[in-house]
Parts: sequence; structure tokens; C-alpha cells
Amino acid sequence: MDQETRAPGRTGKRAPYANGAKKRAELVEAAFQVFAEKGYLGLSIRQIAEAVGTSHTALLHHFGSKEALLEAVLVLREEREGPWRQELISEQGLLETVPAVMRHNAGIRGVIHLDATLRAEAISPDHPAHSFLLRRNQDFVDSVQSELERELAAGRLREGFPPSVLARQITALVDGIQLSWLYDESVDMAEHLQGFMDLIRKH
Repeated sequence: MDQETRAPGRTGKRAPYANGAKKRAELVEAAFQVFAEKGYLGLSIRQIAEAVGTSHTALLHHFGSKEALLEAVLVLREEREGPWRQELISEQGLLETVPAVMRHNAGIRGVIHLDATLRAEAISPDHPAHSFLLRRNQDFVDSVQSELERELAAGRLREGFPPSVLARQITALVDGIQLSWLYDESVDMAEHLQGFMDLIRKH
């Protein structure tokens, strides 16, 4: 395209940026899989670079540090899984959504593996993901409690079950059943969560 026919505002200088963004996204995706399979603490930036098929200098060029790469991976996980869950809750309510989410999670083993691995590693306060996961865990509990209060107000939740207590029970059950499933995929996560939802549902 010559100067006269080029679209207005297009300078031809955006390609390097677009290529860089694409490469960065590819590296985040690859690192996601590496962290899911091997964890985070035991890997050096060189080992991560080798596993994702690039050089450690290229990895540092895009992210600056191992910690920044982990943050990008965690952001990707939230961006990928968060919106559709919230839409489902808005449409169907928490009691129907939780089993559906567990059925979905059975198809994304890498994501669940990464989550379980980081939860175990990040217990230590000096882990770079500690604050992120602590905040995310509390947000998870708070959001479940809020949805339970909506279920109670709508008359779908049995009385006598404080939402604050149920929220902790449900989040702990989700975490625990996913860990059991990682060891044994014959565990039907949706069935177990459906059973609990039926116990607290008002009939």
C-alpha cells in the first residue's frame, strides 16, 4: 500500500508492538503450562525459558523477572475463568452454578493443577504469589457469602445455615474435592458439590 492509499492514521509502526504483544501472550500461555506441571519455587528463570522454548534473556525482556511472569500467569487464569462464572451465577444463582463450574473444571486439568500447586507453595508469606492468593481466597469467600445471602433472600436456601459459615464450607469443599480429583479423576466433583447444594437448598 503506497502513501496515498494507506488508511488514515496508519503509520505502519504498529506491527512490532503487535508482534511483541503476541509473543508475550504466547510466553504467558506456555509458562502457565510449565507452572501447572512443575510448580514455581523449584524453577529458575533459565529453566522456565528452556521449558517454554525461548532464551532467558528473551523472557526477561518481556517480563523483567520471574515474579512478573508469575503475576502475568495468574492474571491470565482470572481473565480466562472469571467472566463466564459470574455470568452463570447471575443467570442461575449460586446453588445451580457451583456443580456446573465443577463439571467445567474437570475439563481444564492444567488450570486446576496450577491452582493447587500454587496454593500449597504460596502458604509461605515470602512467596511472590502469597498476597495475591490470600486476597483472591478472601474475595472468593466473600463472593460466595454474598450469593448465599441472595439465595436466602430469594427463599431458595434453608434457614438455620448462616451464609458466613456456609461460604467457608463451600469454598473449602471446592478446594478439597479438586485436590482429590487431581489424585483420582474418577472422583465426580460435580456430583459431590451437587449433593451439598441439595442439603442446603430449601425444598
